[in-house]
Amino acid sequence: MPSVNMIAPRRAERMRLERDMRRLLVVIMAELVLAVGLGGWTCTKLLTTRSRTSELKLQLARLQPVVKQIEGYESATKRLMPKLELLNAAKDQTMTWCSMLDRLTQSLPQSTYLTRVSTEQPDKKNKGATVTLNGVSISQAKIGETMMRLHAIPDFEEVDLHFTQPTIVRKASAIEFEIGAVIKGAPSPKGARANAVSQS
Repeated sequence: MPSVNMIAPRRAERMRLERDMRRLLVVIMAELVLAVGLGGWTCTKLLTTRSRTSELKLQLARLQPVVKQIEGYESATKRLMPKLELLNAAKDQTMTWCSMLDRLTQSLPQSTYLTRVSTEQPDKKNKGATVTLNGVSISQAKIGETMMRLHAIPDFEEVDLHFTQPTIVRKASAIEFEIGAVIKGAPSPKGARANAVSQS
């Protein structure tokens, strides 16, 4: 019976198994290191997130009174907004009337004076509020000049002379007049008398 030498193949098989075992061990160690690294990174991230969350909670607790104060200011602003809008509208209307009266004053020639200025609310027939100017002057020519100057004021349209009549002012002869005009886009004189009287 022939003898077969099996030592060399067994030795080669054992060496191959040892190599495979070493490779498997290296792979397992690498995976273990990777798992430990990933676990450490996850734990660090978790701790950092918890720390940041606690800091944000502290900041939120500190800012809570400020937030409540801001909400109080916002609600107060909402409550005051209608009053503020009314105040702005009143201011605009007042400035409109002031500028209109200023232009009216500058349009009067010398020796012509207004004794009364009255306004009436617009009705359905009128285009706008009407203003009536009563005054005295030294001549018909000055009254005509006043009419021409009033026509040049952009606030007025349909300027009409209602009447003129002779009168005596401080023992001197004068002419009393009344002029009417329509105010373009006149602001409503709410809060004031419908007929405002100005003596000069």
